Order: sequence, then structure tokens, then C-alpha cells
Amino acid sequence: MALTKSKKIVSAEGVSRALDMKGSTTAHRGGMAVLDANGFAAPATAATNLTAVGVFDESVVNDGADGAAKALIKRGTFLMKNDGASAVTRADVGQDCFIVDDETVSSDGTGTSRAGTVFDVTDTGVFVTI
Repeated sequence: MALTKSKKIVSAEGVSRALDMKGSTTAHRGGMAVLDANGFAAPATAATNLTAVGVFDESVVNDGADGAAKALIKRGTFLMKNDGASAVTRADVGQDCFIVDDETVSSDGTGTSRAGTVFDVTDTGVFVTI
């Protein structure tokens, strides 16, 4: 049912959380984090069936099996590099952008997963809400 009066706003924006890491994986602080099809955190890559969940709030090396290490991941709006081949533009603000790698986003979603929502586009890159 639609609201008929104001309500208390409850949010979890900017909250960090620890998630199980994919095995044999290295993640770098500030890199985009995704969950793979099995729910393990890994650095973002151009692949389908990944779910962007934020950026790594620390560098982590998991030399073991899936889940042998945890990574601290932060949600929010972060500056990412803009892809030169299929650049995100001002016309994309409010729209989805897509993963190229753990630091780059694109306007082209062919063969890759959603990175997040474009918040702003500047000369230095793309602010993406993940």
C-alpha cells in the first residue's frame, strides 16, 4: 500500500560488512567487489552472473578454498574509471553502468554484469552507486 503519511527513514548506506572470499583470489583495497554465482566475494571482472556489492575496504589474499578468508566490503557511491571504448556520459546519469574490471565501468553491458547506477560523470571518472 502506498504511503499516506511520512515515515521514519531507515538506511544502511555506507555500511561495511565482511563477506566470504572466493578461493585463490587477491582483492585490492578500493577495487569493485562482486559476488559470484556461489555467493563468494571476488574482484569484479567482465563476466555475466556477477552481483556488484561495493568496493573492498581492505586488501585481502585468500590462498585457501572458497570461504577460507573474509573481506571487508563497503557499499556507497565510488569513483571508477570510465571505459574509453564505451564511455559513460552525462546522459547515463541515473542509468545502469557495467563492469569492465575492478576499477572501470562502461555504458555497454554486452557480456558483462551490472556495476551499479551512474551518480555523476566527471573529467576524472564515473561516480557509481553500488
